[in-house]
Amino acid sequence: MGTQLILTVGTNPLPVWVAWYHLKDILEQPVSVRFVYTSGTQDEKERLERYCQGASFGRHIQTSPGNLGTVRGDIRGRILQGLGNSTTHLHIHYTGGTKVMGVETVSAIESGLPENVSIDTTYLDPRGSSGPCILSRRGVLVKDTRQDINANLERIALLNGFVIPPFGQYPALRTPTGDQLKYGCQFLVKPVMPVPTRIPGITTRGDLLEYGTYDAFQNTLSNVTGRSNYALFQGVHVRRAGVRDARDFELDVVAVLGYQIVLVSCSVVTDSPVVKLKAMEALHRSRQLGGDEARAVMLSGTDRNNAGIIEEELKDEMGSARAPLQVWGVDKWSRLQNAFTAYLRDDLYWR
Repeated sequence: MGTQLILTVGTNPLPVWVAWYHLKDILEQPVSVRFVYTSGTQDEKERLERYCQGASFGRHIQTSPGNLGTVRGDIRGRILQGLGNSTTHLHIHYTGGTKVMGVETVSAIESGLPENVSIDTTYLDPRGSSGPCILSRRGVLVKDTRQDINANLERIALLNGFVIPPFGQYPALRTPTGDQLKYGCQFLVKPVMPVPTRIPGITTRGDLLEYGTYDAFQNTLSNVTGRSNYALFQGVHVRRAGVRDARDFELDVVAVLGYQIVLVSCSVVTDSPVVKLKAMEALHRSRQLGGDEARAVMLSGTDRNNAGIIEEELKDEMGSARAPLQVWGVDKWSRLQNAFTAYLRDDLYWR
């Protein structure tokens, strides 16, 4: 009796780890984990091995990202021909990797499966009606994959090949001070106020906007009942792991909802081309850190109409009406907590 859990691995290992985390406890025990990967995702496979702590691993399968025959042959030769009496169930999770890897892995196993072995398949849908979910052939297996996962920004970063402080000149992440939050809140209501430069960490209006955003987001998150597995950070420096002289980039406000990254990029600029450029960078950086399920909000100083135009332009250019990016204007500043409440409830289903 037992299950072989077979997970296809692509360049975004985070959802593969999430799938393992949930499936390991609900499948027929004992569970043996095997990754299907390529030479191009060797690093991602090794990171998953390190972070699937406590997993019992079988022999992993290296294959091709795009050659149907190669994938089919590798799966038949290294999974079907190696099944022992201890395996009564095969479970294939195909969120990661290429479409060829997912389709051919399932097809090859189904076409040669012994009668005494059952099979099931799942994938992680990031846009479920209650949040990201794991779907099987029988329906929803895990309703919200963010549930029960501790918010750990360091683990998320390392899984995706990045590190967060402490490193170099940057100490460990800190919470903004009471004075920083106080003046940040005042700035949201009265943007024309003078910058209180005597407060450490505040030198520009942009600093005030970041602290005000952090405070509004923190208050919103704390008011969501039944959800405690979140974390919020401000001024997060990130750089590529294992790359000598890698340049870091800074993220203004970062929320971790279980494992889902939400980046809020803050800028007081009003010029539409600059806001659009910053919004594109925010989405790119959020995905670098948090993978495909990451979300980004560009909070800017432009007016409501321009913010809407920029957001629509970006959705059109990215080819998706549901692009994981929103552009907010200065009209949101004075009621930012309300904006975050609606965003969490209606867009992220964090409620």
